[in-house]
Amino acid sequence: MYSIRFKIMIIVTNFALILFLKIVFIQAVFAYEVIPVDHGGELFGTVRIKGDAPPNEVFRVINTPEFCGKVVESETFLVHPVNKGIKNVVVSVENISHGKKPVFSTIVIANRHCHFVPHVQTGIVGSPFEISNGDPVLHNTHFRIEDETLINVAMPARGRKISRLFSKSGIVSIKCDAHKFMQSWMFVSDNPYSVVTNEEGNYKISDIPPGKYKIKIWHERFPVQIKEIMILPEKRTELSVELYQE
Repeated sequence: MYSIRFKIMIIVTNFALILFLKIVFIQAVFAYEVIPVDHGGELFGTVRIKGDAPPNEVFRVINTPEFCGKVVESETFLVHPVNKGIKNVVVSVENISHGKKPVFSTIVIANRHCHFVPHVQTGIVGSPFEISNGDPVLHNTHFRIEDETLINVAMPARGRKISRLFSKSGIVSIKCDAHKFMQSWMFVSDNPYSVVTNEEGNYKISDIPPGKYKIKIWHERFPVQIKEIMILPEKRTELSVELYQE
């Protein structure tokens, strides 16, 4: 019979090995190098909508309206009433080859009252993610990058959780085939420099190595914007943009 100390050593060793393999996986596949960022800069700003926000689409519920409701409004355009900042915009540093150490925290995609929660989030290749269903109805969770299915699992009513690892970067569309109005997005990157704007459209990316970068601004319905910025050592650089329909 193993001693408690021996069991603890096995758990710690396994955890360290898993963490090491995740870091090696990212560095080997995507050539992202972890370095000390002692004099990094910060990128911050606000993403606003130009003009009036389009109305959110309203869906009539066919399947389980007794729980989901007869109609459901989409979460596409969430605009702050004061500053016109827009929530759920991804701001990412593109093609960055070295920088701070990624944090491999578990990303949760929850089925909650016939919505995926959160609506938009970011992740890193190699990060674990967990799908859960807290509703008393059947859902399925269907991950796609463009036309490629990454995972498609049935989620029986309440309680079941499924865990996986992200193995591919890209913009992941998440849908429930049983409830066509359910939609969320995951922006999976090969580096830790991507964030989602908050309720006021604000964002912040810290510990960026000094240099010149391209910044991608992505929203599920607006055209993608690419901006060039210079990050200076220990300085804050503002990049605020407006989103508009072409």
